Amino acid sequence: MTITIENASKELYTAIKSLAKIDNAKCKVQKPKLTKFEKEILKAKAELEKERAAGTLKTYTNVAEFRKAIDNGEL
Repeated sequence: MTITIENASKELYTAIKSLAKIDNAKCKVQKPKLTKFEKEILKAKAELEKERAAGTLKTYTNVAEFRKAIDNGEL
């Protein structure tokens, strides 16, 4: 028999795992896979963090400064 429980807390998993041991059953955790979009967002975030740590990330103090950079072709 297979039972599926979604969005369970760690405490619930621990309790169910203890119950499964009584019957010599197995408990498996299957974490949801990331979508392509989520992977792209995480990759972009990692790149930004890397640039920030290296001091090469270009930031702007206000919208006018950002707009000026766009108009000058810096972006």
